[in-house]
Amino acid sequence: MRNIFHHLNCEAAICAGDPNPNFKVEVVWYPGEKICKRKPFQRFQRRQTEINKLVAKGVFKHLDTAYTARDLETLLI
Repeated sequence: MRNIFHHLNCEAAICAGDPNPNFKVEVVWYPGEKICKRKPFQRFQRRQTEINKLVAKGVFKHLDTAYTARDLETLLI
């Protein structure tokens, strides 16, 4: 039920407003997918923005790799 509520408020796979307390390790995002616009931006949202810019330029090649918010916060991109 929590995921239904989450997706009614935000279309992004990983959402800063997700009511699931474990969303940072349980929910995955793929490069090119939508990004949560909830402010202030968290570190994972900034990384998603960086990756999507690289995807748009055709530079980011790992489009089939799933990332959690925790991954995005700890990865060097």
